[in-house]
Order: sequence, then C-alpha cells, then structure tokens
Amino acid sequence: MRESVPLYQQLKSELLEKILSGAWPPGEQIPSEAELAAMYDVSRTTVRQAVGDLVTAGFIVRRQGKGTYVADVDHPTASTTLYGFAEELRALGLSVTVRVERLDMQRCPEDIARLLRVPQSRQVLYIERTAYVDEIAYFHERSYLVPPYQVASRMPPDPTMYDSIYGFFEQNGVRINSGSQTISAELATDEDCARFGLTPPAPILHIERITRDESGAPVEYSLVRYPADRYQLRVHLLRQPH
Repeated sequence: MRESVPLYQQLKSELLEKILSGAWPPGEQIPSEAELAAMYDVSRTTVRQAVGDLVTAGFIVRRQGKGTYVADVDHPTASTTLYGFAEELRALGLSVTVRVERLDMQRCPEDIARLLRVPQSRQVLYIERTAYVDEIAYFHERSYLVPPYQVASRMPPDPTMYDSIYGFFEQNGVRINSGSQTISAELATDEDCARFGLTPPAPILHIERITRDESGAPVEYSLVRYPADRYQLRVHLLRQPH
C-alpha cells in the first residue's frame, strides 16, 4: 500500500472497488474484521475505520448478530406514485411483516392538529409500527389518522387490521388521493441504532408525510425513520425548453 495515503483510506478504496466492480454483489456478506486484517496485512483498527466509513457512506450495512453486508440499494425505491410505506416494499416483491406496537385514540397534539387542520380537541387514531423484511427492521412509523366520525366510532381493536393504513381508509370509504413529504438526513439516535441494528454514527432518513383524501383534506400525518441503506429515492427529471 502507498505510504503517502493513510492505511485506512487505502483499504477503504480497495473494499469500495470490490463493491463497485461487482466482486462483492449487493446483499453479500463481506469478510469479518479479523479476516480482512489478515487478507490486507493491516490492524483490525485500520479495518474498523475503513469499514465504518463505508457504512456511513451507505455502501455496506452491519446487521446485529449476523455480520456486515454489501448494501442492497435496489430494494426500497420511492416513486411519484403514492404508496403506503409497506405497500411500497411489497410492490418490489418483498415479503413484509408489519408489527403494530401501539394503537389508541387520543387528543390530537397541538402542532399536528394544525397540520391536519382539525381542532385540538379532535380525537385521532395514533398508530406506531415497525416493518420487517426477512426479520430485518426496515422502517419505523408513527402515524396520526383522522378517520371519518362514522369510522372512528367503530375502530377495530385488532392491530392486524392496520397492516396497510391506506387499505384501512379505503375499506372504510375514504379514497386516498395525494400526499406530500419531506425527506431529511439525520444521525441515528440510540433508539434507532437499537431498533435497526446500526452502529453509531449512522445515517438515518427522517420522512414527514401528509396524506389527503379526494377533497384535499388531510387524513394522515406520518413520521417515518428509515436507515439510509434501506431506502432509495429515484426521480425522473425532464428538462423544459426555455
């Protein structure tokens, strides 16, 4: 290796070349720290620093208790078609399990009431859930729903009824029409790291979405946490003539 460049950066370049060339394809487990140290004749500290940089950059992902893998960037992909987050994964052919962790009716918090354009006294349905693909946590979602009054009076207590939030609305006569969302990058919190099996510092995508019905009225406000290596946004751009 070249003496003028720090060892960990040289190793990082070597590992990245294996990923970009396809020698290590998406989803493949890479050698352990000890194996990489022996392969490249460097210390485990050097390996840890190089691998850590690639994790932060989103090229590889650590899975708690399983090892380190090349990130599968072809998995979750957002489009301009409005899907629920679990629907989006299923549209890609993935087997998704949604676990509802909290489900209750509550008074709408003041800041969210403004976004949903409802009185603060209005009862909203709060749902907290995590979606898994092959037992790997893919996203965590907190949603505030404004069901029609006739639906709110007969909300089913069974959490499995909320596997698809948009499906629940549509089964109860509310047609989902449009939505808007903001995506920002943050550092994962301790809670994120525990839930998603991340090693800090790790990037996380924070998504805020407002969904509207046919009349344009907001019916859902969601806050979603997505590990950066498990979500990819592709946008088709068209240049307009000047």
